[in-house]
Amino acid sequence: MFTRRFTTLAARTSLTTAALGLVALGLAGTAGASSVDDTFLAQLQADGIQPPTAARAISDAHAICKALDAGHSPQEVIGAVVQATGLSTKGAKTFSVDAASAYCPQYVTST
Repeated sequence: MFTRRFTTLAARTSLTTAALGLVALGLAGTAGASSVDDTFLAQLQADGIQPPTAARAISDAHAICKALDAGHSPQEVIGAVVQATGLSTKGAKTFSVDAASAYCPQYVTST
């Protein structure tokens, strides 16, 4: 059961995986991972989500915030995460909430 939810955004434009930029091409390593990165990765692990690499998860998380910043709705972002990662809708929602909680908490509210 989720105890957090995204705030509603006004924009309802269509979102594609390409727009999210979730396709990782030549990602840098996580040797310089911050404590925020470490917390995010630990939360993914606690939620049972195993990304292909830590760098990919961090990159995808930042892409989620950029998409939200651009005005895409949480539902659009979750749909793009499903397409890009192969996660279930529930897994994509969990990943997206974890990403927003870590990197753009202004999009997350407690319920």
